[in-house]
Amino acid sequence: MAEFYQFYPNVVALIGSRHGDKTNLMPAVWQTGVSKDPMIYVVSVSPKRFTHQLIKSSGVFSANFIDFKYLRTLVTLGSFSGRDRNKIKETGIELKPSKQLDVPVMKSAYAAFECSVQDIVSAGDHDLFIGKIVFIHESADIQPGSGTINCNTVKPILYLGNDMYVTLDPGSIVTIKRSRT
Repeated sequence: MAEFYQFYPNVVALIGSRHGDKTNLMPAVWQTGVSKDPMIYVVSVSPKRFTHQLIKSSGVFSANFIDFKYLRTLVTLGSFSGRDRNKIKETGIELKPSKQLDVPVMKSAYAAFECSVQDIVSAGDHDLFIGKIVFIHESADIQPGSGTINCNTVKPILYLGNDMYVTLDPGSIVTIKRSRT
């Protein structure tokens, strides 16, 4: 069977989890928003991952979105498990206080969601954590009132599959207004 990369590129989120004295961040490409009202965000995590254990135990998680200039940090976070090592400390990541839930929020994130798990659905070799977004952190690089990034100042990390990454070219952005009927 062919590799499973045909649907990429996808933005990469750093999924934050905390339970007891353990805090972890894990890169995830298989994640997305699925509802606007209420705001629902889903992340797919293998039960083998330490993050899975922390989210299942705590019932909460964060999704942190970082600039392409932090690509090496993201790759490092995905290179070893937080089960036996402190990823936050080893990578020098600075966290800021969360607002509603006890979840790790990265200072360097241009956006971060605090999510409360509403359901867990088995999907093959992964589980889908369906989270209600209870708070959204936005940096000044988010267009006021729109929730969209300023592509002149933020370069999101997009995964192509096979350990390849890319970001946006602001010159390629096209806005097409649709009539709403």
